[in-house]
Amino acid sequence: MRARVILSEAGRNVLSGTTRAGLLGVFLALVCAGLAVVDARSIIDLRQAAAAYVASGASVRVLKAPDGTDGAACERLGTLPGVRAAGAIRETDAVVLRTMIANPLPAYAVTPGLVTVLGGAGSADAGAWIPRTLAAALGVTPGQEVPTTTGTMRIAGVYDYPDDGRDSRLSHAALIPQPPTGRFDECWADVWPTSPQREHLLYSAIRVDTDSTDPVAVGQLNNSLGKRFDGVTAFDERPTRWALPGCVLAGLLVGFAAVRMRRLELAAALHLGETRRALLLTLLIETLLWASGAFVLSAFALACAVLPGNTGDPLAVYAIDVRGPLAALPAAAAGTALALCTVREAHLFRYFKNR
Repeated sequence: MRARVILSEAGRNVLSGTTRAGLLGVFLALVCAGLAVVDARSIIDLRQAAAAYVASGASVRVLKAPDGTDGAACERLGTLPGVRAAGAIRETDAVVLRTMIANPLPAYAVTPGLVTVLGGAGSADAGAWIPRTLAAALGVTPGQEVPTTTGTMRIAGVYDYPDDGRDSRLSHAALIPQPPTGRFDECWADVWPTSPQREHLLYSAIRVDTDSTDPVAVGQLNNSLGKRFDGVTAFDERPTRWALPGCVLAGLLVGFAAVRMRRLELAAALHLGETRRALLLTLLIETLLWASGAFVLSAFALACAVLPGNTGDPLAVYAIDVRGPLAALPAAAAGTALALCTVREAHLFRYFKNR
């Protein structure tokens, strides 16, 4: 049978409703879109949980070595893979603002990297960094100066430090950046993704000439969300990870059922002399038509569920889950071919009796 005749026959079957293309396409689209959207939302939830973990400061590891922390070594940790930023800190003389004489402001000398750890925007201006809440209470903005009992203090920038379970010392304090030389009390490093091996790198910031007998420990800036966030394991073990094979199975079963529902018609065609090869090509063309429609509907539904309002990386999530509806296409074709293998001309009378 010529290719043009096969295409014409497949087109007539689709347009006449013999193929049930609309029903099959919509059903497969509902199944594939449902599986893909559920898995996509699961991945988005994982991404949001990871973002919340980082935003809370839970990924910041704190090495406490009073008067035994090497500021330069701590700063260098920020150049290592998996360490987003690192900086050292030590307590210094409190700042007494003229508007708050009875309430001295705790002050800390910090290396530039610590401001980055706190999410502060880089600034070449000299001066102090204060929490955003304190800046709002004082009515000051970066670049302004506030009077103190010893002169004026320039506000170089502000940083966010919410009350969400993190170490509260910097929620009401002034950070004075200085060169990373000399001794410090602590080294803070934003380690992400979290890893015990990377956390152990903080011990390299301990000075070898320290005389301190205080115990050295590595803790978290905020432990309210758990010690570690294993995003890789959570992704690999998510309950919806079977969405892709689920779409493949759905395509296979729908393709198989689509042919089995027409077994009487197909057996009659074989009886009338149509070759099995021509019949297979006709069925595959019909299957690809309704399966392609199912893919378009599923892909559109997935885009509507993933792309709007997603501040993360929606295209990455979309690329992961659109594979399921796409894989249903060849699966439906495979189901069609497999089902045709079960149709026998010799069973024509039995098909007629059971119709």
